[in-house]
Amino acid sequence: MLFLTTLYQINISDVEVRYKVNETLVQVGKTTAIGKTKAISGKIFLNSDNAFDTTSIIKVDLSTLKSDQERRDRYIKTKTLEVEKYPFAEFYPQRIEGLKEIKDGTYNVKIYGKLKIKDIIKNVVWSGKIDIKDNKANVFLKTEFPFDYFNLQKPKVPVVIEIDDPIVLEVEGIFDIKQNKID
Repeated sequence: MLFLTTLYQINISDVEVRYKVNETLVQVGKTTAIGKTKAISGKIFLNSDNAFDTTSIIKVDLSTLKSDQERRDRYIKTKTLEVEKYPFAEFYPQRIEGLKEIKDGTYNVKIYGKLKIKDIIKNVVWSGKIDIKDNKANVFLKTEFPFDYFNLQKPKVPVVIEIDDPIVLEVEGIFDIKQNKID
């Protein structure tokens, strides 16, 4: 007997990853630090049962994160993220809720998986919206966690009065969807 499984290959097309952290700065007051990058790679494979194939991975090149402050970027890369030693953050999606089948429409979703920052792997849940049309998925997802969830050091410099938890991570952009039948 032949069983066919539908496998969707989801490719990164035009995607941006951002972090947002609320901070209080000397001479500025409360503000939100935003760093972003489009240096994202990987492949995602979604089975017809809404589970991701174990080979699915998204990698973000942390050395390319940029905010509006070069000093902040330098500190985050050298002290908080240690990008010389750990250049990538990696996300391993495991399952998705809110998307019953891949067809045109708008879906409120939760994606469960494991996020690796530095040498620490933790469970995270990304929540947001996926708009599918003509084999393209326009995606906005976010997750949040405190700095200590990944043992990340909060910036400590004279111009920073306070850094607030949580860190908010966002993914926004276009993913291409290709359907394959597998036996």
